[in-house]
Amino acid sequence: MELKDRVRLILDERHMRQKDLAEAIKVTESYISNLVGGKRDNISETLALLIEQTLGYSARWVLTGEGEPYVPEAGSPELSPAKRRLIAEIEKMSESELDAVQVFIDSLDRYRRAFRGGDGV
Repeated sequence: MELKDRVRLILDERHMRQKDLAEAIKVTESYISNLVGGKRDNISETLALLIEQTLGYSARWVLTGEGEPYVPEAGSPELSPAKRRLIAEIEKMSESELDAVQVFIDSLDRYRRAFRGGDGV
């Protein structure tokens, strides 16, 4: 996988526009456009580390395509790509949308308890 493909994957998984990524890692939108378009085929280690710190993608993977793409957060289990996508969507939600999600989660918990006979196991 080339650098342009890794950058596109980051954009897709995080549901970001090139402008959003540029702002997140403090570069110009044209720089990101050149990465995505394949006009630039490398980035600095410093920028890769910034992507790691900001977005959770391994600097090694960003630079070389080798290894796991994600860096687990300290003290928390590694999240699957599906969980990362859900978290990215949740981060974009308004407070009222978050309230609706919480109601749904609560209803699942009530269903689990009822299904399991109320013992919580």
